[in-house]
Order: sequence, then C-alpha cells, then structure tokens
Amino acid sequence: MSTPNSIIHSFFQVVEENPNKTAIIWKDYSLSYTQLAYWVEAYGYFFTAKGVKRGDRILFHGQTSLRFPAIYLACHRIGAIAVPVDARMAPAELNELFIQIEPAIALFPGSLETSFAFEELDQDIDTHQPGEINPFPQGNEIADILFTTGTTGSQKGVQLTHENIFAGAVNSNEFIGNTPHDKEIIPLSLHHAFGLRRLRVNLMMGATAILEEGFMFPQRFFDHISDGATGLCMVPTGYQVVKKLMKDRYIPYFQKLNYIEFGSMPMPAEQKRELAEQLPSTRICMHYGLTEVAANIFTEFHDDAAHLDTLGKPAPNVDVAIVDASMSPVSVGELGEITVRGSIQTPGYWNDQERSQQVLVNGWFRTGDLAILTPSGHIQLKGRNDDVINIGGKKVFPQEIERHLMSHPTVQDCACCAMANELLGEQIQAFIVSNDIKLSTQEWVNILRESLDSYKIPTQFEYVGSIPYTNTGKKKREALVNERAHKKAIN
Repeated sequence: MSTPNSIIHSFFQVVEENPNKTAIIWKDYSLSYTQLAYWVEAYGYFFTAKGVKRGDRILFHGQTSLRFPAIYLACHRIGAIAVPVDARMAPAELNELFIQIEPAIALFPGSLETSFAFEELDQDIDTHQPGEINPFPQGNEIADILFTTGTTGSQKGVQLTHENIFAGAVNSNEFIGNTPHDKEIIPLSLHHAFGLRRLRVNLMMGATAILEEGFMFPQRFFDHISDGATGLCMVPTGYQVVKKLMKDRYIPYFQKLNYIEFGSMPMPAEQKRELAEQLPSTRICMHYGLTEVAANIFTEFHDDAAHLDTLGKPAPNVDVAIVDASMSPVSVGELGEITVRGSIQTPGYWNDQERSQQVLVNGWFRTGDLAILTPSGHIQLKGRNDDVINIGGKKVFPQEIERHLMSHPTVQDCACCAMANELLGEQIQAFIVSNDIKLSTQEWVNILRESLDSYKIPTQFEYVGSIPYTNTGKKKREALVNERAHKKAIN
C-alpha cells in the first residue's frame, strides 16, 4: 500500500497491518479494525446503491455511537463529503441546513420530524460487498463540511479537504506524542471539530478510541483508566463538571494518564497551575484553534509553566503571524490579529464566497482574534476583534474584566458587553451569574478599581440567571445585549 495522505487511507493501512487491534469502544461494545472496516465498506456500498456519487454531500446525525465512525469513514471511502450535524439541532434549523447543503442522502433517527425525507439511522443495511469502490480520495478533494455557530448565531459551513484533516491529525500527534498503543477517552461531541479530530487521530494511527457522551458520569472515565486508558480529551467546562462531581477523587486516576488535551475554550492560568501541580507526570496539552484552521497553537502546562497566561507557540508545520489591518507583521508586544497559514487551512465556506474572501487573504487565514507576541515567542490572546469595546478611543477587552470578576467568590459566571449610550457613546455592562450574595454597583466599582484602569470598569452591573453560550462554548454577548434592549423597550 502506498504512503497514506488521508485519514481514510491511513485507516485501511492499519486494517491491513493490525487487523485484530481494538479500534472503538462504546459502552459494552467494541469493534476491531477489521470489524470497523467491514462496516465502513458496507455503508460505502449502501450509499453507492442509493445513488451517492463522488463529491456528493451526506448529511447525518451527530450522536455518538458505534455507527458514527463507520458512517463518517464510509463517506470518505467513496469520495463523498461528510456533513455530521449536532444531534440537538432544532428541526427548523435542520430543515434550513438540508436546503443549504442539498445532500444526496440523509441519515437520522426514525423519530425525528423533518420536512425532508431521510434514511433511518438504525436500519439494517445490506452487508454484501460486491467488489471495489472508488480509489482513495485525493488530498485536495473536500472531505467534510462542519457547521459552526458564531456568537451572533449565524451558521458557517466550513469546508475541509482530506489534506486539511490529515495535516491537523499529524500536527496534533507530533505535539502530544500519541502512539498506536494509546487508548484515548473521547467524551466530546463527534460532530464538532475537536472531538472529530481526536477520533481521526486515533483511527489513523491504529490506537483505540473510547467513546463517551459528555462528562456527567466520570466514574466511567475511572473505569476506563483502570482498564488501561492512556489519554483523555476535555474542554475546561468538562473538567469543572468532573471536579464538582468527584471532588479530588479524580486526581489519582488522572495521574495514571500519559496525556490530556484541552481545547475549544480558554482556561484560567490558575486552573492550569492547579492541574500541573496535581498531575506532575501527565503531559497536559492545550490547543488554540478554529474549525477553519484546526489546532494551530499549543501549550504544555509543565513545559510552559512560566507562560500559562498565553496560548503557547505555533503547532508543528504551521505558520502563525500577528498582523495589523494591512496584513503586515506587528512588533513584539504590539496588538494585532492572529493569522494562520499551512496545510490545515480551509479552502473556504460552503456556498459563501464573500465570507471566504474576507478571511482568506494573501494565503493566510484571518482568525478575528487579537493577540500580542511576547518576547519569549509565546502568543497571548487578548480578545475577539468583534468583541472589542471602544471607550473614549481606548480599546477594552471584555475577557480581561471577566477574569477579574470571576476571581470573586460570589461570581459563578459573567459576561461584559458594550452598551450604546446616546450621550456617552459605548459603555460597559457586566452581566453576572451569582450565588445568593449580590453586590451593589458601587461595591463592584470599589473592588475592580484595585486591579483595572478606571475606563475599563463597567458602569452597570446586572444579575442574570445564566450566560448564553454557543454549542462550542463561546459567550453570546450580542444575545445578552439584544435581550436587555428588548426588556428596556417593553418597560
């Protein structure tokens, strides 16, 4: 077999070289690489018999299951484009997505109510495999379209080629140090870029992927670790769930892991230090990335102990630059936008040339995130370009204020937003989720005055029941602003 240049090619090479190795564990079930390959081929023939051609889209339910990796890899096997969608997506959104994608076939649970026809996900398929299907896809062919929801709620269909997803997996393996002997617990949604990348990483190299649904049953993690699991991928909020449910009981189990990878949302430096102290021998990695450019900056909590307030340094085989509005690199310590270049870079958004042209400039991908390059070569995130609040000509990053608010023991969550004021221009409003103790505006001003410049201190503080988030963990600041404006209008 020739040298692999795609996830699907690598997977079948593992099947040939290590057929009896366990590929997937899900609940009380497991599949060897040979068994999984059998189902990949079976779904490939099923799709082909239904008229799916190379380059067609296949829309399917993103629920974690044994079927998911088989369906996903089968799309690639026949050269079709995989479009996994959030299992929690509302029917109205799903109907819109169907119209936008125009899939050749869709697979969903039979109980789902939609305005379009689909194949039932759980049906038995014909496992007769009458010969060869298409050759493996080329690197420049589209492999996936992953839909991400921005902070405004608009959905973007991110196209990823086989080269993109292969390069992302290779880069992750190189930084984290994965091996075919790993058994990784994946409790993340598989329709999302992070969870899907971890699935690819394991299946391309002959490791074992242990699928779990979320973080609410950490005892299952402990059982897997006792059975030999070597790695775990998490989001910071998942870690907080485990900590809350299990207190310190997770520590001796996590200490047995070779590695943990965090991603998808920021983690306070204090939490990073806490984990590094608790797990002195575990490689604790965290990535910065977007669906459009995978994990492109990495840090390791022990190696970067003196720089835990940064994102880290560029990933292997990736170029990262901090640039000004004219796309020229800025000096060390100067604020600019993070741009990324490399094989991981999306060719653009599905049926959205205008948006693609806005982010793909001179061979670089513009992330919209603002940062500075430190003298040590680390990249320190400051905030989103569209989150910046302008106070009297000075830029204020809401994330900085939120970090100080979150350090107060009464605050459970918070978000800071720009609020329009006819006389004063933009003002800062803080929305706070708190316990029973609620401080007054003056008390908050006095507290924040000790650590923030006066122009960064919010002028209004409002207590709310919760902060809205996108399904990828981004705060929906605009939703808070719109909700407050609506309340003000009806009062």
